[in-house]
Amino acid sequence: MERDRYMELNSRDLTKRIDMLKKVREKAIKQLEHTPEGRLRVSHQNNHDRMYLVIDPKEKTGKYLPESQRTLIVALAQKGYLSKLVSSIDREIKASEYYMKVMPKTTAEEVFVRLHSARKELVTPLLESDEEYVKRWLTKKYPENPFNPEERCYSTKRGEFVRSKSEAMIADAYHDLGIPYRYEYPVNVGNRSPRFADFALMDVRHRRIIYHEHLGRLDDPVYLHKNMLKLDEYRRVGIFTGKNLILTTELEGCPLDMNLFRQNTAELFGKTPV
Repeated sequence: MERDRYMELNSRDLTKRIDMLKKVREKAIKQLEHTPEGRLRVSHQNNHDRMYLVIDPKEKTGKYLPESQRTLIVALAQKGYLSKLVSSIDREIKASEYYMKVMPKTTAEEVFVRLHSARKELVTPLLESDEEYVKRWLTKKYPENPFNPEERCYSTKRGEFVRSKSEAMIADAYHDLGIPYRYEYPVNVGNRSPRFADFALMDVRHRRIIYHEHLGRLDDPVYLHKNMLKLDEYRRVGIFTGKNLILTTELEGCPLDMNLFRQNTAELFGKTPV
């Protein structure tokens, strides 16, 4: 069931974090065994920080530590950090384990999941699982690019047809990495007819669309000029590199490096390279 998969993923993420926290805690405890006695007190006086060693818990001031005792100061500071870290980890583990124990068997996301398919088409959910969110985006209908549809003659692993071998390889890379994408996706650039981005990608972690334009004929002046105008239109509506636009390029004798593209894409979307 959808609910069971969602709960399993949620529980798995928490279990993974608890395991990680326990390993960090163990490392912190071992480091604490070799720290000096006492604690560090920092006093800010006359725009200067003064360091003190406090041995007795009841003592308020402590012994002043000059800069010449930098090694001791650093060790005491590390000890204080480690002690707070262990306490914080203990609280988080306790809260996480309690959450996993009392978490309801149904979630708010399930409200939309349980709707009849006919109702789902009528409803705009306020809360849904990533799986449902992606599924709804992938099945949403949009107008096709009317420009020379006969040029779409290169097939992809997903069974669609694109306009070039490079676009087919790019589409297959997204497919292999598990990145949801739509081909030739309409982009509203104002009062004119929509532009069609080569690819629209769903950044599931942030639930946003990232566009991808592949400029495969940069040595063609007419092609280059047309695409520079297109990119300018994108910028006017808030689509630009460094934010939500990926650009890849090719020209004669300089093909797209697909291995590098896969590595960079995997890093951008938090995926494991394949």
